[in-house]
Amino acid sequence: MNTVRRVHDGDAGQGLVEYGLMTALTSALTLLWLVVFGGTLSDALTAIGQAIDQAAGG
Repeated sequence: MNTVRRVHDGDAGQGLVEYGLMTALTSALTLLWLVVFGGTLSDALTAIGQAIDQAAGG
């Protein structure tokens, strides 16, 4: 029974480490996506804003 407890106790911080790694990977991929597609995204949002302004008569 002690062997089972020792093996289980070694995994105490595993969940926190996994969440940290997932957060870091998500942040890195989001930053990469914004660097690669940021200009295109900006152009698309500008076009949408202009279309809304024209439709509203502004």
